Amino acid sequence: MSENNENIKPIFEKLKRNCIARDLVFQDEVYYDEIDNAIEVVNERRRYKPTKEKPFEDKYNNLIYKMALYAITKIGAEGELSHQENGIYRTYQSSTDYPQDLLNQIIPIIGVVK
Repeated sequence: MSENNENIKPIFEKLKRNCIARDLVFQDEVYYDEIDNAIEVVNERRRYKPTKEKPFEDKYNNLIYKMALYAITKIGAEGELSHQENGIYRTYQSSTDYPQDLLNQIIPIIGVVK
């Protein structure tokens, strides 16, 4: 994917704005990398063939944003199964980048994809 893709820019802007509000400030490439990773997972599970003009289906915009945000919030705590500090408890659902409840929202295309 590319920073120049108009389909990705709204996701990037929302993701960066939300991360800055949470003091999760990174170089733009980090946000784009996580968006690209989420798009790849969605397309793979969906069996969707991306094009330059349409790298993913529009109905997955919000899910891609949520997946990228989830992955970014885990930076620095990758692989953590349980953690407690100052009354805050962290436990991750799996060793993947995304929780199963987000992945379950991806509905595979059945039949021939054109």
